[in-house]
Amino acid sequence: MVDVSQTAGCNQAMTGITSGLLRIQRAVLRAIGREPTNNVTGAEPQVGHARRKSGLSESASTAPLKLSHEPRRYKRAHLLTGGEGVQLEIASAGCDFLGRSFPVVDLSHAGVAIERAGLLDSELPDASKLESLTLRCGVLPIFLVQASLVRASDRVLAFEFVNVPTEGRLTIDRFLDPKMIGLNMRPVDRSFFSPGETFSLWFCGPRDTNFFLWMSDGHLDRAIIQLGEEQFTLAPVAGRGNGIRFVRQNQPNSRVTGNETDLRDSVVFVLDVALQVRNGGEAIAGLVRLLTEAADTLQPGT
Repeated sequence: MVDVSQTAGCNQAMTGITSGLLRIQRAVLRAIGREPTNNVTGAEPQVGHARRKSGLSESASTAPLKLSHEPRRYKRAHLLTGGEGVQLEIASAGCDFLGRSFPVVDLSHAGVAIERAGLLDSELPDASKLESLTLRCGVLPIFLVQASLVRASDRVLAFEFVNVPTEGRLTIDRFLDPKMIGLNMRPVDRSFFSPGETFSLWFCGPRDTNFFLWMSDGHLDRAIIQLGEEQFTLAPVAGRGNGIRFVRQNQPNSRVTGNETDLRDSVVFVLDVALQVRNGGEAIAGLVRLLTEAADTLQPGT
């Protein structure tokens, strides 16, 4: 169960954190070795949930597929190829060709790599000819591309895109956008915490993305999440059947902002980001568990 009621105490906590910490965000980004930009690519900042839903982010273009044998220079998003539920829905992709469906293990604007999945050498496409591929990126609309085979191994087939429709490029952007944010999330050293702050860990990333996490006995107790201009609180609800409270904090005049489908979009976006955070330990693992339960509770269209 997800409680979407407003909580005055959480509002007050969020106000204190944002006023005391976000003023030093640029200094923090410099300290952890990154320029103080709100966008992965250094383009104009895109802030707020409406921008995220538009699918016009340019961040995905920073991670093209390297189809040679040279070491890859760009960070690779973790795409799921097994399991079930909401995590598989948002963090997996598929490719259909030759009348079969193959899990995608790598994707960018330059190309796609898929699991070979028992395809025989005699079944491999001719590298000199274009192949029509149908791509499925999470729950986003499917699209068709033309591509040529550039590498085949015992496990993976890699294709280079030749023709990609505009809607396909926008879909790739939307699919990779939260994943690129997650790959760039970094823990902030406690020396940058404002005096009196009580959270245990702070993860900071592009486009004003922040996770403020409270730990208790090695487990995540609650979190405050910032996505651009939006703030949310996330916490288990004691005595209510192990429910999860996910509350939008920056519109205190209404009990429920938008509808549950819109709120689930925010939950899923945060989960997509959190799945990519490296070396987050039990804190990020706990965040993923709570977000997964919240997303499962807020079913689409309910």
